Amino acid sequence: MRIVLDASVAVAAQRPLEPAYAASRARVVRFLTGEDTVLVPSFFAVEVSGALSRLGFDRPTIVRIVDRLTTPPHEVVTIGPRAARAARAVAIRGKLRGPDALYVWLARREGAPVCTLDREIVTRGARFCEVMAP
Repeated sequence: MRIVLDASVAVAAQRPLEPAYAASRARVVRFLTGEDTVLVPSFFAVEVSGALSRLGFDRPTIVRIVDRLTTPPHEVVTIGPRAARAARAVAIRGKLRGPDALYVWLARREGAPVCTLDREIVTRGARFCEVMAP
């Protein structure tokens, strides 16, 4: 199954004290074993890398984690001017933050669910696409 992976799940999967750790970790394992395929916007690598760095992870660990979720068979989608305009419309109509709108836009465009822990995506993004918990 192709799933748009929000950074919140990727980060939670690395934090054992996170309430959603077990579910997030199980979802990420499904991606790593090839049961599911990750679909992410190009800024995902930057977003996850920054979050993990702030949590104290070292560079080699961050790169390993991010690379495993963004190399084939997983897919990274670049955001050009047309995509940005389409995501802007989702942001305006859904009252979503920029990155959240891009995850929702991508899920809508691809007909794939977005997997997230973000409450705003859950409550506001569901009108545009399927939203799922890890």
